[in-house]
Amino acid sequence: MGHGGLPHRALELNRQQRAAVEHGEGPLLVLAGAGSGKTRVITARIRRLLAAGVPPASILAVTFTNKAAAEMRERIGVFVGSDAARGLWLSTFHSFGVRFVRDETKALGLGSRFTIFDQGDSHGVVRDLLRSELPGERRLDVQAILSRISLWKNAMLAPRDVPLSGDEYDRAALQIYPKYESALVDMHAVDFDDLVTKPVMLLRTRPEIRARWRARFEHILVDEFQDTNLAQLDLVRMLSSERGNVCAVGDDDQSIYGWRGACVQNILDFERHFPGAVVTKLERNYRSHAAILNVANAAIAKSNDRKYAKVLKPARESGAPVRLCVLHEPQDEAKLVVSEIRKAREAGIDPREIAVLYRSNTQAKLVEEELRIGGIPYRVYGGTKLFDRKEIKDAIAYLRVALNPRDELSLRRIVNTPARGLGAQSLGHIAKHAAAHRTSLLRALRDAERIEALSPRARASARQLAEAIAAAGKGFRAGRFSQASASLLRSAGMLHEADDSPATARRRGNVEFLLQSVDRLEARSGADREALQRLLHQIALDPADTDEPQEQRVVTLSSLHSAKGLEFSVVFLIGCVEGVLPHARTTDPRITDASVGDLEEERRLFYVGVTRARDVLYLTRYRERVNRGRLVKITPSRFLADLPEADVEHYESADSRQLEREEVAEMAKALLERLGASEG
Repeated sequence: MGHGGLPHRALELNRQQRAAVEHGEGPLLVLAGAGSGKTRVITARIRRLLAAGVPPASILAVTFTNKAAAEMRERIGVFVGSDAARGLWLSTFHSFGVRFVRDETKALGLGSRFTIFDQGDSHGVVRDLLRSELPGERRLDVQAILSRISLWKNAMLAPRDVPLSGDEYDRAALQIYPKYESALVDMHAVDFDDLVTKPVMLLRTRPEIRARWRARFEHILVDEFQDTNLAQLDLVRMLSSERGNVCAVGDDDQSIYGWRGACVQNILDFERHFPGAVVTKLERNYRSHAAILNVANAAIAKSNDRKYAKVLKPARESGAPVRLCVLHEPQDEAKLVVSEIRKAREAGIDPREIAVLYRSNTQAKLVEEELRIGGIPYRVYGGTKLFDRKEIKDAIAYLRVALNPRDELSLRRIVNTPARGLGAQSLGHIAKHAAAHRTSLLRALRDAERIEALSPRARASARQLAEAIAAAGKGFRAGRFSQASASLLRSAGMLHEADDSPATARRRGNVEFLLQSVDRLEARSGADREALQRLLHQIALDPADTDEPQEQRVVTLSSLHSAKGLEFSVVFLIGCVEGVLPHARTTDPRITDASVGDLEEERRLFYVGVTRARDVLYLTRYRERVNRGRLVKITPSRFLADLPEADVEHYESADSRQLEREEVAEMAKALLERLGASEG
């Protein structure tokens, strides 16, 4: 399975790529079509800048995943040496934000031992605030509230700036928003959004800090610019000097994250944000066969908001036509997909080169069922990763509290994990004592003997937990990461469980894996306490970048959103019907938040799915499905209209239920004939 870019193809730069690499001073917009070699262009441009004498530390390159940043650094290091590659500022927006916040903690009013809250931490804070501030609204979805707060923050809207709305979720989120911000301050924490918005606010309001940071960077390069939100755009603008040496690389045709705040207008309006910008297009596609690209070009050509029209031109002219498969119902669709997967495997195609893509995760269920029946191993891409597992997050919470005793959210998470007699009622007594004495929750745990409402067991457990955390903190300060971490988790009971079932052994093994990560850190970093904090920050920033076991040879199932940036030899894009792709919320007039922009993003999502395929592409749909107990006719997706007939091969199945009836009739007839023969 590939991950975009040009791993070994196209050894020479083409004319369009060379123009992007050799551009001199001033802003540059590189519109990189799918499979056009944008990663190669970015790395080649950085190599050229280094060769021209630009110091590595004067180059800031921003990507959207830590994995992409690491791969880019490795590629650059091959040509310029590892020292020069390490000297680059090459990171995600959020990783850059961590470095910025660390350097400017005093100006931001933060101490050096701040905590980064991941999505789960923020979810927990909002959940608790909903319970305390809106106790009668338990039906409200916590994630929906948190998503609104996140969108407002990334639009640089403080609570006082949020426009009033009649929507109940907007009203609830606006009531929670200032309380949430206060809770972060009280717990000495920042969330993901703060890692971008806090630097932006500081750069906006402190000219001397802005001048200092601008002086650091001669050149700024931003990958996947179509995925930036307003805060990220502002960060780039604040960091860019008067020379405007900003190189933005992206594809407006692949802007598919508007629902989480990405703003396609950032790339469409690049020339307004950075006057005098040169625009160059990368249209030569090195990934897909001609038929696949012809289908992609036909579909995206109907988009209504394309400022920079591009036509992908294939470097690979031959290839099979795209297979448009029409099945009777979703179950038949799943059966066809699995049948074709089996044929592909028998033909020698590596299962890792096969993917089933879908608009909504619920579509995967039938395919998963058929794969299990067929004994075909698979993975769901974007599923639960090792460092997202509960036992790992619990263990990390212990280490975070030992590093930052003010991190009360982490403390609340582990105070009764594993169970030690400090349940909700006991925690309530402890919190009440802390409030009455204006002290921290951790100090209240130490003072548990003075809390009469606690049971003897709860008092003893509270004191033991507080002592274990204090001992670990002392060990961290002395640089004994591994020993202190292991002692803390062992005394907490995280390495000992009552039974020895496979599930228990797996959980214990996961915690031990975390401790091994700390061991490796100590071996690399010595007695540097900040290194442990950086490790915990890194885990919070991008769990997928940690040391996972090597991927097995299995088929990939993925949502279209998760599949962006990936490529496969064989792709099944299923559920190409109205109400699924495009999604019902963009086409149903009864849904008030539907908009033309949403529908355009759905078209781009279809385009992304098509361009994931290198060699073989299946587009599948069904004619009927059961909805609330009755059979309803299903309309084909509008994105299938007017596809180039010369590049499409049609397959249409018969009614599977009719086939089953005919088979049953034949079996009955044969049985009667056999019975008649035996009687004769």
